Amino acid sequence: MKKILPSLCAILLLTGCQTTSDPSKGGLFSYSPKAYEQRAAERQERLNELQREQAAEEQRRVALQQTAAQKQSEHSAMQQQLQRVNAESADLKKRLDTVKVMNAAQQAALDDIKAHQARLQADIQAAQAGTGSEAARQAEAQRLRREIVRLARETEALSNL
Repeated sequence: MKKILPSLCAILLLTGCQTTSDPSKGGLFSYSPKAYEQRAAERQERLNELQREQAAEEQRRVALQQTAAQKQSEHSAMQQQLQRVNAESADLKKRLDTVKVMNAAQQAALDDIKAHQARLQADIQAAQAGTGSEAARQAEAQRLRREIVRLARETEALSNL
């Protein structure tokens, strides 16, 4: 048993020593230059991968900034166009209001002319039916007919406006 105990202790000590490829955890006896170089290469590859990802993200950022600038420019152009349309709309509204006022004035003048024409027509009928010399009545009727023709022309001119 005395011989087995030292052998058993040696086996336990040897199996208790764990080897690892990480030079920072292995201690003096587990140092391996190949494992160190492999770990350094892995870290360099990871660094290269992160740098590629960073470059790709930077490209995406630049593209997004360009898109944002383009969208801002389009927005500004649309705002300016909207302002022009609003100004044109306001101008058209003013012009429409002016035309409405002019139209109302022309309609009032037309109504006055029609009323005057109706009075003249009534005067003609009264003159033809009334008393007085035939020649005077005929002259008055002729004058009133000329007045009606003049008013009809004026009415036509106002209607064409």
